[in-house]
Amino acid sequence: MSKTTEFIVRQLLLLLSVLLVLTNESMADRSSEQTQAQLDRACEMAREAKLAPMREKFIGECVKNKEQPDRRSCEAFYADFGAQSGNRAPLFYDLPECVEAFDFQNSQRKR
Repeated sequence: MSKTTEFIVRQLLLLLSVLLVLTNESMADRSSEQTQAQLDRACEMAREAKLAPMREKFIGECVKNKEQPDRRSCEAFYADFGAQSGNRAPLFYDLPECVEAFDFQNSQRKR
């Protein structure tokens, strides 16, 4: 094999190695993103399971006490119940599903 051919083969092998590493990292990133999305969905579902009955109670009281003109207005008023508001922290991010999502996200940042 000539020196030129040998050089080209080495360069191609180096390029292939770099491509394999980049592809592997990209696949790992995609897998981490999918895992994070699943954990985030589980967290939000757990939060909503806790928030929905509370929200319904407040909407019912709003309608009963005529705090708003109609049910639709009460629903709109309480639509963001549980979210961050002013200095008040959002509710139920201390649920195990949310802690797991938060911990996974932090573990990926340290990589």
